[in-house]
Amino acid sequence: MKKWKTLFITVCMAFLLGFGGIVSHAATHVPALEAAKQEGSDITVKNYGDPENSDYSFRLKRTEQTTCTWTDASGVNGKKPYHQKGASIERWGQMVTSDAQKGKISCYLTNMGNYKGKSTNLKITFTDWPDYRTESGERYYPVVGVVLSLTTDLYGLTFSDIWYEAKLEIFDDQGNPLKVDMTYRAEDLDYGQILGISKNDSLSGMNIPEDSRVYYKEEDGFHYFYADNIDSQEYEKDSVQIQYEDTSVFTLRVGGGVALPGTCTYEKYVTKQLQEAYSKFEIYMEGERAVEEVNEGGVTLGWIAGSAKGYGKFITPTPQKNVSKTDIHGSEPYEYQVNFKIPECQPADYYEYIVMTDTLPEAVTCDTVTVFDADNEKEVTSSFDIQTEKGVQDKVEVRAKDTSSGWIYGKTLEVRITVHKRPDYIFGNSNEISNTAFLKTDLGEKESKPVTNRFYFQIQTEVKNGTITSSDQKAEAGSTKKIQYAPEEGFELESISVDGNTIDPSKFPSEYSFTKLNADHQIKVIYNRNPVLTITKEVKGAYEPYGVPTFLFRISGEDIDGGKRTFYRMISFDDPFGEEEIRRKSVTVNVPAGTWTVCEIEVARYRFTGIKEVEHGTVKGEEAELQTLDHNDAKATFCNELSNYRNLSHNDVTVNRFGKEVGE
Repeated sequence: MKKWKTLFITVCMAFLLGFGGIVSHAATHVPALEAAKQEGSDITVKNYGDPENSDYSFRLKRTEQTTCTWTDASGVNGKKPYHQKGASIERWGQMVTSDAQKGKISCYLTNMGNYKGKSTNLKITFTDWPDYRTESGERYYPVVGVVLSLTTDLYGLTFSDIWYEAKLEIFDDQGNPLKVDMTYRAEDLDYGQILGISKNDSLSGMNIPEDSRVYYKEEDGFHYFYADNIDSQEYEKDSVQIQYEDTSVFTLRVGGGVALPGTCTYEKYVTKQLQEAYSKFEIYMEGERAVEEVNEGGVTLGWIAGSAKGYGKFITPTPQKNVSKTDIHGSEPYEYQVNFKIPECQPADYYEYIVMTDTLPEAVTCDTVTVFDADNEKEVTSSFDIQTEKGVQDKVEVRAKDTSSGWIYGKTLEVRITVHKRPDYIFGNSNEISNTAFLKTDLGEKESKPVTNRFYFQIQTEVKNGTITSSDQKAEAGSTKKIQYAPEEGFELESISVDGNTIDPSKFPSEYSFTKLNADHQIKVIYNRNPVLTITKEVKGAYEPYGVPTFLFRISGEDIDGGKRTFYRMISFDDPFGEEEIRRKSVTVNVPAGTWTVCEIEVARYRFTGIKEVEHGTVKGEEAELQTLDHNDAKATFCNELSNYRNLSHNDVTVNRFGKEVGE
């Protein structure tokens, strides 16, 4: 006979829900698109076919193991339940005969999909319906029930043109309330069908297609979407999508054209012929009759169903890429982590393939790749095929071996890629590298936001008897790093070594620069104390103008580092002086810390008479042993007197003059 009126709800992995209406004495006939434009409207407009939000991807749905238990605890006599099979459809329901049955009739559907690997159940309790009578005063009650398609992903609530209200509760397989985020979709509203959504539920969004022809009304604490007797089979965009957040209970009102007088009236839809069919409905719905036998009664019913169809199939999740360290020291290993959550899906929605790819920056090379179930911190690498293509840029590909396996859905997966800097890679103008990861499924490809790493090297600095730029600084890879150094007071630069190699300290007296840094380095600067030896010559006797009295001293010894050294110094008296006059003259010698023996080389005409005024040293015969290990200076005075007055030159001894220190 007449076709069944169908309304499809699509739930992103989620579930169908029902819809409803309300008896009203006045209604404003407002297109839902116009309502969406109003300030503060709860309705948003989206393009038809846009993907659903993966965060709301749970769906209750019929499975091959679904069962239904129907109960009526009202105590009303003459209960009239029905159970029908046929035409690939199975229905359970009851004809209501008394208002005493409100809140007492319910059905419990088991194995309605799964959540995190466990079966989920749905309880539907029929809680309210209006007191509706025809113009002749005849009382009408609703026909309540559920319907399952045996061939497609459909399940739903049946209703007569009189609306009713139902509370839906989601449970896990242990009978505990199960809170989920979910999306459902009522598609192709027609023949005055009405969906009512309680404002008290945890709604997070209501969307309609940008060219929808459905209507909208707020009344009695409900949002209503409905059709104005339009056979819209050719126009599937007369739809609505609802999103719930963190809920296990929600309320729906579903019904036909009687729900909103003034727009969708009983008289407009329930003709005399339909009234007569409704009066015969009891005959057809009793017992376990085949669906084909009740087509006459079916004209007074519609059904609202969930299906796998929605605004779009589940989208490819967007991967998130992170890194274990942002500042990388040289070639130390570090880890990229690529996370993505596979939506809660039913088998009909499983991906054909899931592939994560990451083309690494040129600066690094891949060491290992592992995959983890991040929710349970469990390694699941064996469930993936992993390929690492080595080259100028290593390319990592991680592919799920079996996307038809349900364990992967609802899981947050983390791909961990351990890398280190290539030894031969040279940083140039920048020490930063950046890249992204991609996740590709048969539904499209998504790219992560880029992650950036900065590479640095360290210069280990060491100084003795001075100061130097500290070692704890991070020198950017490829940059120039200047190392500065200075002696402590009383010390002079002795040596510089870079990476164990000695360099000329005279070329780098106070700083050394490392350019185009691409490795760690070491620099060691040594300052040695350079004390002063003061040697004084005291002479007595007339100085006649026949020459310049000249005296030569040898200073020899061992410095603090064990180095043997010899220095020579000369003292000359240029000015004449009297016969008994005593003249003094000094010379200084800068020497490293150590022990030094000072002796005077014998000269003609002047006799050595002794050593006096010794500071920080001792006299040993005709030598002074001066010590500068713990002192910054040492002194000794060598005394001579004229012993030969012949008119000969005073400098008749050959004198070698040395312009700088000479080591033995």
